[in-house]
Amino acid sequence: MMHTEAVETRTLTIVLPEAEWRALRAQEPDAIGWLHAQIKSRLDGPSSPQSGSSGTPPADAWWGDDY
Repeated sequence: MMHTEAVETRTLTIVLPEAEWRALRAQEPDAIGWLHAQIKSRLDGPSSPQSGSSGTPPADAWWGDDY
């Protein structure tokens, strides 16, 4: 029997100049897999905030959970 319960997901869009994308791909041929691994690593690691981060987004931040 298939699991029919939907899992909520998010799609991320990152705007990079072509030169930066090519440089990233030169270092990480599977750049998308690498980014996914970085996110999982951060979520699986210690829950302490990054040094220098107040935990509050800047006033001009456009992201949030309201999408």
